[in-house]
Amino acid sequence: MIVLKVLKKPEYLAIAIISIVLMTAVYIYSQVLGIIENISFWLTLIPWYNAILFATFAILFGITLSYQIYVWRQPKVCKINNKVGGAGASSSSVAGIFLVAQCPACASFGVLFLPLSAITFLTKFSWLINIIGVGLLLFTISYLGGFKRE
Repeated sequence: MIVLKVLKKPEYLAIAIISIVLMTAVYIYSQVLGIIENISFWLTLIPWYNAILFATFAILFGITLSYQIYVWRQPKVCKINNKVGGAGASSSSVAGIFLVAQCPACASFGVLFLPLSAITFLTKFSWLINIIGVGLLLFTISYLGGFKRE
């Protein structure tokens, strides 16, 4: 697969790792609404399945961002329409994941922008929204040709 070949290059592996760490840090920070003392509380309340789905999301986010940067730097890897479409799919999954509270007792960034009924819905179906986010990232990698064999 092309995406694995790209990740073997040190600069793209570094981009993936840095983006995984930054995504995780920014996401957790936004989940506790900037109250750093609540991070340990948040980590104890997050359901195990949401923790696994978020970890999967963060890893795929790093891989997708790294591969997308690789594609942007390559003049003939894919058409410009695919490059733009891939960016749209991955950014919509990131926007969606930031509005989801991973645990029922936690507020999320969405509480600042959405009504309580929407927050309740997002919290109840956070596992489904996480799966959709992971699916969108996998779709983005596939759309950009990352799963093709050379």
